[in-house]
Amino acid sequence: MQFSNKQVLIVEDQRPFLLLLKGLMHSMGASDVVTKSSAEQAVSLCKKHKFDVIICDLHLGADNKSGYELIEELRTRRLINPTSVFILISADSARPIVLGSIERRPDDFLVKPFSQVQLKSRIIRAWQKRQFLQQAYSLIEQGECNSAIDHIESLLDSPSHYKRHCEQLLVELYWRIGQPEKALDVLSDYIDGKPVLWAQIAIAKTYLQLNELDKAITTAKRTLKRNRFNADAHDILAQAQQKLDDGEKALDAIKEAIKLSPYSLPRHFKACEIGRLNDDLVLAANSSLAIWNLSKRSVHKTSLHWCGIIRSLLDVAECAEDKKQRNKYQQEALLTLQRGKFDEHLQKMDRDFDVDIFGTIVNARISAIDGKLIDAKRHLSTSQTMLDEKYTEVPTAFIPDSINVMYKLGEFDDALQLTSLLESRHDELDQNSANMLETQAHNARKSLASYQQFNREGIQHYQQKDYERAKASFALAQGFAPVNTGVALNLLQCLLQIVIKEDKAEMKLTNECKRLFKLIDDMSLKAPYNEKYTNLRDELSKYIGF
Repeated sequence: MQFSNKQVLIVEDQRPFLLLLKGLMHSMGASDVVTKSSAEQAVSLCKKHKFDVIICDLHLGADNKSGYELIEELRTRRLINPTSVFILISADSARPIVLGSIERRPDDFLVKPFSQVQLKSRIIRAWQKRQFLQQAYSLIEQGECNSAIDHIESLLDSPSHYKRHCEQLLVELYWRIGQPEKALDVLSDYIDGKPVLWAQIAIAKTYLQLNELDKAITTAKRTLKRNRFNADAHDILAQAQQKLDDGEKALDAIKEAIKLSPYSLPRHFKACEIGRLNDDLVLAANSSLAIWNLSKRSVHKTSLHWCGIIRSLLDVAECAEDKKQRNKYQQEALLTLQRGKFDEHLQKMDRDFDVDIFGTIVNARISAIDGKLIDAKRHLSTSQTMLDEKYTEVPTAFIPDSINVMYKLGEFDDALQLTSLLESRHDELDQNSANMLETQAHNARKSLASYQQFNREGIQHYQQKDYERAKASFALAQGFAPVNTGVALNLLQCLLQIVIKEDKAEMKLTNECKRLFKLIDDMSLKAPYNEKYTNLRDELSKYIGF
């Protein structure tokens, strides 16, 4: 490898070491060496220039983008060529740091101090591998997975030093196109052969995709006997045990994986999912906080992750066993909300995000948790009006918690409408929010079905002018949807017809009307509901004193 014709970028915030690295590269023959002291500067530069070699320190200042985040952004946004070599360096040799670095898949990872010989040999080795697999990487970047598979298989037919790398890429491509059985064919020589670490993990992951859970567990456990610090093996155990409905073992495995390697976003998303499925909402809350901290300076940043912290804290509050614990997590959620108003990361990533509107939705959730359903409905109604006034379309960040409250109030039609809107946006929703909504929809399924059945029966009875039976059916529907606006209006309609028929309002009917008015009064209603409510109120006022 000739360094004289290579463009090199060094990203290092410590000037003495930056100058040392620059000197090392010059002594290797590189003449075109650019230095930057922050990942942010590196991203701006890579938008204009493509570098052959990038050497980046992991830690680039507490409030700045890290080397982790830089490598992910450059690759995700395709700001480096498929042949570019990325070397990550760090003075921190702690296991979580090393594992977190390796999981970002740099071409190599070096712990300071290192020699010029080490640096040169690692760069050359990575460059040669990238050159050998250049066409495969280019096809993968273009989304041409099948063509990439064909090319890699042709490379495997001829002897080379890169058989392992070809096999790894091939396995991952078969996973990507949903053909794990072909991935297992690639790995067949390793199943009973020499216990190569990457291959054993790949075999276990493939068994997991094939739903051969016992084999996945056996392979992962065998790997851990040889290397008890392998976080990937614990991930596999967690997912397999969860599929086998052994929640306790799944929780233990994912917690151990996080303990070993806490800097992985996918791992924390999986922890949120497993935590929610097994009612360990504290785990979900802790991982939601980790997701925000790991993503807020990265290419994966979104206000949804910040909202997820508050949502997960309220989930804990909702399931708390005593009032003291419930209040503790509610206050923590409100404190996080207050801090959000001054969070520079949140403001920079989504300048259109309105913390006050989200705060109104949060207050609706807190009221619902405390059993104050009318207050919850009022807060929710206010938030939806504010959203309509500020945005042409409701931003995704506000939707999950709105749906949550709607389910609690029995406003199923509104919840389903927002759910449909989310589904039309495809990949906009983050995994954590999606898991929460899936759980909410599952829990509300029986109530929704009963509400729909009795409401439908009530409408049929009303159309047949059997107002007493219609009233009874709507009352049953309201039992499953306690403050549902539509059902309340339907009941009022029935009561009006009964009062008109009898030409008077008995005390019991009067009290029932006042109770229903209380559910709707001072609420921001949609136009059709508002018109219906006004007409009913005017008619009933002839018989009932307000």
